Formats: sequence, structure tokens, C-alpha cells
Amino acid sequence: MSTLWVVGDSTLSSFYDKYYYPRYGYGTKLGCYLNSKVQVNNLALSGRSSLSFTKEENYKELLAGMKAGDFLIIGFGHNDEKTETGRYTSPIGGRDKKGTFAASLYDNYIKPALDVSCTPILCTPIVRRTATGEWTKQELHITDDAAQFKGGDYPQAVRDLARDLGIVCVDMTEKTKALYEELGPKETIYLHAWPSNKEVSVDNTHTNIWGGRVNAFLVMQELEKAGISGLSENIVNIRADEPLPDKNRYLEKNASYKPVVFSDKLADSKNFKDAYGFKGTVFGDVTTLPTESDNYILEEVPGGIHIAVKNNDGKISTVTDGIAMYYKKIPVNVNFTLKAKMTINDYFYNNQVSFGLMVRDDMYIDKKMPDVLGDYIAAAPLNLTYKDQAWSCFARKNSELMQGSVTGRELKPGDTVEACIKSNPDGYAVKLGDGEFLTGGFDFKLTAVDPKHVYAGFFVSRNADVTFTDIEYTEN
Repeated sequence: MSTLWVVGDSTLSSFYDKYYYPRYGYGTKLGCYLNSKVQVNNLALSGRSSLSFTKEENYKELLAGMKAGDFLIIGFGHNDEKTETGRYTSPIGGRDKKGTFAASLYDNYIKPALDVSCTPILCTPIVRRTATGEWTKQELHITDDAAQFKGGDYPQAVRDLARDLGIVCVDMTEKTKALYEELGPKETIYLHAWPSNKEVSVDNTHTNIWGGRVNAFLVMQELEKAGISGLSENIVNIRADEPLPDKNRYLEKNASYKPVVFSDKLADSKNFKDAYGFKGTVFGDVTTLPTESDNYILEEVPGGIHIAVKNNDGKISTVTDGIAMYYKKIPVNVNFTLKAKMTINDYFYNNQVSFGLMVRDDMYIDKKMPDVLGDYIAAAPLNLTYKDQAWSCFARKNSELMQGSVTGRELKPGDTVEACIKSNPDGYAVKLGDGEFLTGGFDFKLTAVDPKHVYAGFFVSRNADVTFTDIEYTEN
């Protein structure tokens, strides 16, 4: 029996979700289109690039297991564009240039496969879903320069490599782009995972069980035509699913899904001590809790509060948030001012990294949950790879992120920046660094979840290390 090996990232991998529409990568559904002569071994892992995957046990299993007559689907790109030294590979240059995406694909996967007469198959990354029908470079995996990380066209790097080597390339970027344009945003929303039962929670990166089936169909439909001996003739069920796997047949909700129930009766964290009258917690769309890892530091230090998060835990994303925070519970009718200086000890260049001051309408104590949470306003930067055009202050209202202004300068490790949030009868005013307070877009009450309280304090998301000093909290 031959094996179809699968390596790649979350767009191919399996998951064990509690989502309303759980995530399914297309590697989980390739076996639906193969007869018993070919078995699938899906080794894809969420969050990995072609570089970081080589550090995993799954990579060792691949190298030890590939044999003559096998096949290898290679589906990286989504995380190779991440501006982190452990994951980034450059889209610029061919396989002979060290540090490139092409070199990583060839050296780590294609050459080892060819050496044992296993047939490699390249796949370009699937698009990120567009909610508007208009495409941005980010959705098509075309990046700009960010600090020392050079940008470029990741799908094109895969196409060029396949052409140069004369191997099969399934252009999933073009195939999914064409499909999404045909279906339109109102239908493609059902191809994707929903962390909660609210439509606004849709995860525009990861597919659900129907989306995984559709993408597997597109891959195998192409491979059936490719004439790959030992594989193409063993592909089945394509005709049964043409022109596309049926949504009514394949889309499934998670029968055990339970929505988050909010209570303002908050117990103290068992993991973090109070600091300067603020209480510590980690909550939201985080990978681990404090009891499961050492990814969080929340502590009082001389003159201030220190918060650090590592190993890609938490995020501020278009859909969900994962946050480490020191907060204070405040009656909603109390006007207050919170300000502090924040010293940026370190951070990774990543657009889901953020740190600063936040006021929000809900709070949870050391709880991991992928659901869309409440509204908030933040005196903090976001999209830090944009350098001097990074967001300066932002909010989430009705689940959607809103930009305040731009920083006007690149924030770097070692910098100290002042941040402030003021409440007023109309909403909030926020400031990050020099300049005027911003009120436009922040003039709304935070009462959607908890109508009696707001929760204000200091936060860090993802890979950042920040110390807050000169802390002042006053009620007006």
C-alpha cells in the first residue's frame, strides 16, 4: 500500500475544537477521495512554517517513513510569512539562496522525498476569506517588508519552484480565489470556522468541515488530471461531488458547543497576585492557561506592573482576542482616568501583538475560550509591522475592530511611551504617546455585556514584554 503523506500548517491540519463550526484543514478530508490502495498520513500542524515544522516529531516521522512509491503533499506558506525568526522564510530568491521559502521547501521536503523515490506535490496556500469581495495583499499571501523581514509573493515562490523542478503544483491560491469570487462572501462564510454561534465570529483563515472537504476536493480533482502514476488512478468520488461538495450534506455544527455565559461575580485568580490594586487574569482565545504553561508573567515590580507573554499565546485578531491583563472593576457610572508609562522590553514583529491600556465591558478569570467576547477600547498599538503606520489606539465594537490613528513612528524595544484612557458621559478619550486625545470612534458606552461595570487596566497579547510604571488611577 502506498502512503500519501501530508505536511503543512493549520489550513491542512486536524483540530480538536470546541467551536460552533470547528476547524478542519483539508488534509483531514483527502482520504475521502482515495480508494484502499492509498492511505493518508496527515502530519500537518497548526502554526508551523516550512522552517519551524522541521523541529517537530512529525517531521522526524516523515523522514523515517517515506518510501519509494509514496507521495508527499507540501502545503506551507501561511506561516512562512510571519515576521518571527523561528518561522519566517523569505519569498525572495530561489532554492539556492539560504533562508528563502524555496530553499526551505526544497531542502527540507522535496529533496528528502526525491532521495527515496517519493513523489513530492506542492500546493500554494489557500486564500484568506474576504468579507467584502475585494482582495488585499494579505488575503493573497503577498507581504510587505517589515523590519528585517523582506516581503514578497509566497504563492508565486511555490509556482516558480515547481516550474524549475518540473514537479506538480496545485495552485490552491488561484483555485480558492476563483471559488470565493464565484460564491461571494455571503456563502463563503459557511466554508469557514465559527468560534461562536454568532456569524460575526467567522474565522477568515481556517475552514470548517465543509470548507476542508471543498479544498480537499479541489486538490484531488487536480491530481486526478495530473497523471501521477500510482496516485491519479486511485482517486475516487470526484464525480459524485461535482461541481462542488454539497453544503447541506457536509456542513456540521458542533453538537456539544456551549456559548459563554457571563457573570460579574468574579473570583480572584489562583495564579496571579494583585498589583497596585489591580487583579491579574488570562482569558479568551489563548493556547494555554497559566496552569498549563509558563507563557505568562503578571507581577508587581518596584514602581509598577510587569506583564509578559511568549510562545505566540493570545492575540488581538480580526475575530477573537486572547489577553493577559491586570484589571480593576469599576461601576459604569463612575468617570475615571487611567494612565501609565509603558516601557517596551521586547516584542515580536507580528500584527496580532499588542500591549497597553484597555477598558472593556466583560471580564473572565483564567479562562480559555475561543468565543467572540465583549466590546473594548484600547490605548495601545496594533499592526506593529506597519512601523510608523501602526495603529495608535483601537476599539472593538459589535465584534469589529476599529482603528483610531497611526503611531507616526516605529515603536521599538527599549522605548517608553505614555498611554491614557479617560471616561466621560459620552464614552472615552484615549491617547498613546504625544499628541491630542482621540475621541472620534470611541464615543460609545461599554455596556453590551455587563451593564453595571467596566473593567480597566493593563494588557499584553501574544509575544511581548512590557513594564507599566507611573501608574495613576483617579475617579472624577
